[in-house]
Amino acid sequence: MQGITWLPKLKGPSGKEAEVPEESEEVQALKAELERTRVVKEKLKMTVTRVRKECDKLRDVNMTTVKALERETKRARKEEWSRNKFQGALWGSSNKLKLRRAERDESRVENMVLEDKLKACQRSKRS
Repeated sequence: MQGITWLPKLKGPSGKEAEVPEESEEVQALKAELERTRVVKEKLKMTVTRVRKECDKLRDVNMTTVKALERETKRARKEEWSRNKFQGALWGSSNKLKLRRAERDESRVENMVLEDKLKACQRSKRS
């Protein structure tokens, strides 16, 4: 009789206290079950609240991780772009050097041929 404290003091029309009917075992069992379910409900509410807080914390951690990953990806893309640009510049410089070496080698061959012709010409004039 948790919520009915006034019932035992109820007086009848003659001024005498009225008799309170005794609760049957079934009603008492139902009240006990109701109280147990209230306790379980409160425990579940606390559990739900705790799980929600944990979920919120994990969501915050997840968002922080996503932002950090996005920053790292952006940095890696910039680094790759710079590396590719540098490699392109090196490739261009390497090709220029190859062309210069080829021109130099060709020029040396031409000079050697001309020197040989000059020597041959000088020998023919002497003889």
